Amino acid sequence: MKKTLLTALLALAALGLKAQQADPVVIEVGGQRIRQSELMKDFMQSVGDNLVAKHGVTAAEKRKALDEYVDLYAIFRAKVIDARAMGLDTASDLQAELMRYRAELAAPYLIDSSVLQRILHEAYDRNHYILHAAHILVRVAENASPDDSLAAYNRALELRKRVVSGENFADVAISEVRRTKPNAKVRPDEGDLGYFSALDMVYPFENAVYALKVGEVSQPVRTTYGYHIIKLIDRVEFYGKLTLQHIWMRDDKAQVGIDEAYERILGGAPFEMVARQSQDYSTAETGGYLSDVAVNQIPSEYVKVLSRMNVGEVSRPFYTRYGWHIVKLVQRDSIPSYEDMEPFYKQRLVRDQRGKESRKAFAASVRKKYGIVDLTRTPVATKPAKKGKKKQPVVMQASLDELTGLLNDSVFSEKWRYRTADIHDLRPLVRTPNSEYNALDLANYIRHHQPLQMPEPFSTFMYKRYNDFLDSVSIVYADSQLENENPEFAETVDEYRRGLMIFNYNDKMIWSKAINDSVGFADFYARDSRTKSLANPADSIFFWRQRARVVVLHVADSLCLAPAKARSAMQKALKKNHSSSTMKETLLAKVDARKCTAPDPVTANTDLVELNRQNLLAADQWQRGVYLAPEGKGYRIVVVQDILEPTLKEHAEARGYYLNAWQNEVEQGLVKQLRSKYNIKINRDAVSKINY
Repeated sequence: MKKTLLTALLALAALGLKAQQADPVVIEVGGQRIRQSELMKDFMQSVGDNLVAKHGVTAAEKRKALDEYVDLYAIFRAKVIDARAMGLDTASDLQAELMRYRAELAAPYLIDSSVLQRILHEAYDRNHYILHAAHILVRVAENASPDDSLAAYNRALELRKRVVSGENFADVAISEVRRTKPNAKVRPDEGDLGYFSALDMVYPFENAVYALKVGEVSQPVRTTYGYHIIKLIDRVEFYGKLTLQHIWMRDDKAQVGIDEAYERILGGAPFEMVARQSQDYSTAETGGYLSDVAVNQIPSEYVKVLSRMNVGEVSRPFYTRYGWHIVKLVQRDSIPSYEDMEPFYKQRLVRDQRGKESRKAFAASVRKKYGIVDLTRTPVATKPAKKGKKKQPVVMQASLDELTGLLNDSVFSEKWRYRTADIHDLRPLVRTPNSEYNALDLANYIRHHQPLQMPEPFSTFMYKRYNDFLDSVSIVYADSQLENENPEFAETVDEYRRGLMIFNYNDKMIWSKAINDSVGFADFYARDSRTKSLANPADSIFFWRQRARVVVLHVADSLCLAPAKARSAMQKALKKNHSSSTMKETLLAKVDARKCTAPDPVTANTDLVELNRQNLLAADQWQRGVYLAPEGKGYRIVVVQDILEPTLKEHAEARGYYLNAWQNEVEQGLVKQLRSKYNIKINRDAVSKINY
């Protein structure tokens, strides 16, 4: 018997030794042992998987990547230990940011999966099309009285009748806006919503518009805003976001300008070059590019034109209320797979009206799963009635009657308050596995969730708010169990926590420390600047190229002062080394007041411009002299006073470049301290045997 037990123990010890050999310790930091499996999990997620997926990666490159990561990971773990020792993991700003992130991450877990999947697939199917629609809104409060709701509904029916009888849709929309807001500004296309897709509109509106045929007008559709009459104008197959180039003309001669631009493109001029004359000044200098554009970000006319184009095509000029346009389709994305889109949909749905449906279903399932008890619907246990005796009336373990009696009309205008002393019935209303909630909790919930609404019976109001409260309690409990029941969720939250902590640690110990250490930075600049050389191309950022000290003067109109006369005056001023203010006064004295109507005929400023990094001077003007260039009705005069040879930038002038290097030096010093403080050891032999 003893021999058998000893044999078993030896076998178990052998198995344990074998397991340790299969998963050896690769790093030791501050007494913590990090095994190969833990290291490789992080490595593959951050570096390894992408590296393996690359074509043609050699074994030597893979080995180098792993060796570099091991050193970085060891320091990372030392920083985590040090940050916790400094209490950074409990800092209030970190906790607040972590709670915000966790709430966003948790939201998709707190929705009924079956209802959620139905809604997600519905959204994905709808996203294959974009719709162009217009609507007329008859406003009525979400909780309006039956009479007010009926009146709004009948009004919507009247407006629909006018539309289907042939009256212009926009005119009817304008009439409804002016009925409620006589002084409101209206557009000629009032009610036009442009193009949109799934999840862009509230759910009832989306359901109605996706059910319409092009040209069809809906029956009144109720949303939180009121009743809508919707007309579907267009339905286009959706390809995802777009990259395009455009030319936009919007002045009095827009049509002439756009036609000239189109002729130049047809004649072979590059679109980028022609786009420089576009009056969209934010894109003119970059070829008219608009990248990663969603359809709801551009005029509906753009969408209609682009939907009928192939990649590389240029449109004919077309008109919108903003002016005249030409577009070139550069790229049209395809819709990602459902699996790729699912996380995006989940995040959108938790903030969308349709998410309420799945949240209520989820709350009901949570109560069943965890045994959360609604005591207002749970009878008090009674003994069975004896034969011949009347059954006792059913009595619930808790009641809402007292709290309902404390309500008044202020609850419908978000002003209701309560006194704790007035609430005497403190029997539990809801019981979870670890908490009980009573009337005080419910009263506090109601106080913070008072909707602005039309009055209704207090019992009805209480019934709705209590059900919302019950759902909230249920979801809060489910939320508290997420880390216990979802290891992947817990790991993601912990990774984010560590990331925040390390960011704060690096800021405290490296970035801000380096910025605030002015003495250390000055010493670093003195040492490091002596190592820089113009002969080394890598050091070019630390030097000024050849620079010109210039005075730039603008003459508003040639009628004010003839260019030749101005040039002659400035050449004399340059010889005498006049200041910019003196040059300006010289020109002002020569202005012909009889012909000049400009309010500021001459303006002046000084500048220091760098070779190849300016647009004031041409290559052959890079010398002392006076140079003129046309500018609108007038011209620009550039007086080059001096040419400065290349020189090392001063401490303040190159602060950004030196600061980065200084922070690296501070970090190297910190790493040296951490290696010693936490006795970092790396098992190089074990690392060398890792294959992936």
